Amino acid sequence: MNCRPLACVSPRIRRAMNVQRTGIRLKLLFTSMSVALLAGCGTSPVGPSLSHSPADIVMMNVPFKIGNAVVQAEVFQRGRPVPTMINVHDDENTSVAAGKIVIEQTGGRLIELAHGGERLVTFQLNGTRHAFDPNRIFSDAGIRDTLGRSDTYSEAAHRAVKRFAAQYLESFGLDREPVIVALHNTVDGTYSVESYRPGAQHATAAAALHVSPNRSRFDFFYVTDRRFFDYLRQRDFNVVLQDNAAVPDDGSLSVYFARQYIPYVNIEAELNHLNAQIEMVRIVREMLDFTGLLDNGAKRGAISAE
Repeated sequence: MNCRPLACVSPRIRRAMNVQRTGIRLKLLFTSMSVALLAGCGTSPVGPSLSHSPADIVMMNVPFKIGNAVVQAEVFQRGRPVPTMINVHDDENTSVAAGKIVIEQTGGRLIELAHGGERLVTFQLNGTRHAFDPNRIFSDAGIRDTLGRSDTYSEAAHRAVKRFAAQYLESFGLDREPVIVALHNTVDGTYSVESYRPGAQHATAAAALHVSPNRSRFDFFYVTDRRFFDYLRQRDFNVVLQDNAAVPDDGSLSVYFARQYIPYVNIEAELNHLNAQIEMVRIVREMLDFTGLLDNGAKRGAISAE
């Protein structure tokens, strides 16, 4: 269906977008079933029941406990849970709004981590305060680095964060997905597609790069699959292809899923670039249809490096 980004949006989502523009975060309210997943206590996940709204939207909350803190995974789904989109930074709300708008129109699943509206997750364990970036916890090296930045690293905190990461992946079957779509926003005014040019800060992570003269440098894709890079470059989007063999292990999901041989695409747009990010989410949906990764029975664990 061809329409402008805001023309096909339901009144409910349009109201949410209006609130988002004022900087106030509006949580969509649906009947939900909660599942206690105590990451700090090592409990086993329990299969949740989903509640359906009249619009066929499904909402589910899954709490994870880490020390004295609770991180809520908020699931927003319509129809089949493909593609799966994830958002882990709780201050990147434009990306969440864009993902929900597209899911409401075309279907799919969004898993959003809610933890106080901040980028970092903070918790106390044994009387000590810890903080970590939830996109740096998917390897031991990443956990050590992100916990160490607050100068309060401990082995007990490391174990608690590692349990949370493992339960997050397992609870939603992310290791069994045919593709993962991550939603992010640039918020500091420095991180952009230009950060991957030769000699720039993140150059060693990039195998290939396309910078469009027609788009904001803050709106770009970061992908692990050559098929994705070629598709987006041909359409003149800013796009970075991760060097899966040489990228440093920072504990991020892009590195983790590359090592699991699961194609991954990060949709990165500047905060409040809502229309641009809606367009980017839509083109990813079209791309995944084109590659066949959303077909029933799509093969898991297949990355193209050619």
